[in-house]
Amino acid sequence: MPRMSVAALLILLPAVASAAPDPRCAADLSRADELVSAVAKRDRGGPYGPSQICSALRTNLRDMQEANVLMRRCMSGHALRENVGQMEASIEDVRAAIARRCR
Repeated sequence: MPRMSVAALLILLPAVASAAPDPRCAADLSRADELVSAVAKRDRGGPYGPSQICSALRTNLRDMQEANVLMRRCMSGHALRENVGQMEASIEDVRAAIARRCR
């Protein structure tokens, strides 16, 4: 799988979720943490065959995009800049891998 910068997100999201003042954001950030964990789990999986890699990449992209929306809505300041910036870089990596490998 391509470089995925999700390890730091796995560390930061639970702390941010527990500090979120809005109960809806706490639930949303918990969901984002679940999505990021699922991406990391798929990244550790494998090895993937040619047909499986595209499916895994597309699923990772979908999960990362959803997590990114949730984080944008509920984070602010440094947490927003760091986590969303890292997620967006990883999303671009996945898009590039899909473009190279999946037709």
